Amino acid sequence: MRAGPDYIQFYPTLRCNRSCGFCCNRALPSRPDMSLPDFRLLLDRLPGTVTTLDILGGEPTLHGDIVSLIGMARGRGLQVNLSSNGTDSAVLQDIINAGSGVTIGISINDRKILAQVSGLIRTHKFIVKAVYSKSLNLRLINDILAAGPNCFYLLYRDAVTRADLAETVPFPDFMAAAARIGSGRIGTVYCSGFLPDSQRYPELASVRCPAGTTKLGIMPDGSVYPCNLFFGRPGFLLGNLFADPFERIWRHRSLDFFRSPPPNRCTQTACDFHGTCHGGCPAQALVLTGDLAGPDPRCSVRS
Repeated sequence: MRAGPDYIQFYPTLRCNRSCGFCCNRALPSRPDMSLPDFRLLLDRLPGTVTTLDILGGEPTLHGDIVSLIGMARGRGLQVNLSSNGTDSAVLQDIINAGSGVTIGISINDRKILAQVSGLIRTHKFIVKAVYSKSLNLRLINDILAAGPNCFYLLYRDAVTRADLAETVPFPDFMAAAARIGSGRIGTVYCSGFLPDSQRYPELASVRCPAGTTKLGIMPDGSVYPCNLFFGRPGFLLGNLFADPFERIWRHRSLDFFRSPPPNRCTQTACDFHGTCHGGCPAQALVLTGDLAGPDPRCSVRS
């Protein structure tokens, strides 16, 4: 077993100025933002295995000290990736001006945000992401690509409730759509519980998903979970980085499932990916079926 994760999914704030229907965080309870002193302590307590801090949320640019947080993390030698909804272009420009070397990804799912950040995309070549759904506007995707982002990715949509399944598609349909829409110009983002990223992380070939192997999730109060999709679920609270030794958190019995061999219980045996798929996202199975070990419910939805 590894001594610790390679990267952390970190939420400095749970606050957001949008209410996107596809957001997996919309049911999380409110909690105060992480303070600068607490963030410094968090950095002190992270194991030496951590190389990357993925700053998510909530909307990170709403945190009043986001530029300082990034600077502190970079000062510790961490690669920092920030995901933003792009609504505060002034703060994004402040981050760029600080010369902190952070990789910025903008989520664009409507024309209002595209119009607001298209100039920054052209100038700074941001990474751009869009959530794939059945109602995705293909002209919007073409216009995003025309703005010249450094990279463009389609994200496999989460389903927080069973009603959300109406906008999702089975994983192989998502991969086929991405190839068809992008003609080789776009990438895809999805849980490695489908297809493990074993080229970068060979150990993922023999585990259920990356949670507790290559990643952990940390909330603004320092509470630690297997990944961000388990935030707020008491049975998956591994501890608190401000109160518990990291070694105890890393050995928590709840992580045993994610580190176990990956039998695929999916019934879609005709799927081209069935032989290599690990069964999808366990968090989605738990939320929608109550069975952590069950197949991903999105793959039972027919397009």
